[in-house]
Amino acid sequence: MRVAQSLCPLAALVLSLSPVRAAVSQPAPAKPAASPPTPAPANRVTYLPVKGVDYEFSAPDQVASGIVVFNLTNAGADLHALALLELPANHTLREFLDMYHTKSIIPPWMPTRGQTGPIAPNQETFLTARLKPGRYILARLIPARHGRAHPEKGMVEMITVK
Repeated sequence: MRVAQSLCPLAALVLSLSPVRAAVSQPAPAKPAASPPTPAPANRVTYLPVKGVDYEFSAPDQVASGIVVFNLTNAGADLHALALLELPANHTLREFLDMYHTKSIIPPWMPTRGQTGPIAPNQETFLTARLKPGRYILARLIPARHGRAHPEKGMVEMITVK
């Protein structure tokens, strides 16, 4: 008997909501297909070819911010490698070169963002880094066969990240 009494208020509630239920169960109008979302700049992946020859790099001088995949190919006769260094706004390429030439060190104010191992002629390697807008230096920091550092001979390139 108690079940029957408790069902009466429930039945009244269901009956009172029936028109609402009918309205809710109708299919919604079709929406136009949305285009896929554009990746945020920080998640954009850019491929950047870099060719190393004796004694220079050939690379685009500008790249979009986000994830950058540097693809170094060795088109020279010597071993080559790629170091990626961030050049702070309050310093110059000349300051980096002067310190590297005189003391053979990367300046302490210059963050290293990555480096590849050396590769033989006709080989390739990759370096991936997430870059924010700023200036960066591509350099080959290992000595050449004759002992001189490649940046001394011009194997250094500055790129701008926008």
